[in-house]
Amino acid sequence: MYRIVSYRQPRQLGWVILFALSGCMAIDVGPLPENDGVVREFLFTPNQQPLVSDSIDDITEIAQRATRNTPDEIAERTRTEEIRLDQLAYFFRSQQGQSYLLGEGPKAMVRGYPAAQCPVQTVVLAGGTTQDAISQALSTCHAELAQLDRTDDCGCSLLAYENVLHASPAEFEYAIDLPVRLFRNGQLDPTTYFSRSGTDGNGDEAITIEVAQQRLMVISFTDGTSDEAIVSFADGTQAAAERVLVGYDRGRIRQSFTLTEADGRRLRIIVGP
Repeated sequence: MYRIVSYRQPRQLGWVILFALSGCMAIDVGPLPENDGVVREFLFTPNQQPLVSDSIDDITEIAQRATRNTPDEIAERTRTEEIRLDQLAYFFRSQQGQSYLLGEGPKAMVRGYPAAQCPVQTVVLAGGTTQDAISQALSTCHAELAQLDRTDDCGCSLLAYENVLHASPAEFEYAIDLPVRLFRNGQLDPTTYFSRSGTDGNGDEAITIEVAQQRLMVISFTDGTSDEAIVSFADGTQAAAERVLVGYDRGRIRQSFTLTEADGRRLRIIVGP
């Protein structure tokens, strides 16, 4: 699940290109006006330990540790690296990453930890001070883990705040296409399908399942926390589905959907490896 807590709407720039339904989202990071306020480089310190909050009790400590040094002080360290925006696909290929990139004021991004089994991510924009933004993001993450009954197995890891990365650049990959497996009455369909993330015609979050560039179905859900979905097939028929969140893979949610097709067969759709 994914939530953006925004105290002020992100700025809108004409060079943000969103393709609905196809899920292909891109930002042209070519020649941009230097005064647009968009970060071109992020600061990263190699070999730093992850900042993981295990419960709501250590949120203040984690926020204080993260902000012990200012971004300017971090930039002055000899071992600090500057990571170019075009090396961090998540920020310009995902809608959530774009929201962070374009958000004004103190901001923070937090993801469930370990990501492969903890399907929660939170962004806080314009959250008072930097510590406030980090604390709010961690608090929201823990609340959503509790909603999923994952508090025993999951923590909340700080990915980024302002222009500082607190996770490896590899954590900011983004897979435009995730593999999809279909099981009908328990039998695996041998065809390889792929999914793209985007929105449907109503503006709801959606996943498009394709094969050989042909749309097979669109799966829509009202928000990232929903445990229900609507599957719209290419022939115009629809079916309700049960949705189960699994975790993250290269910036995308791994999840499954279970439904009954018009012919009575049970269909299970697994998105992600």
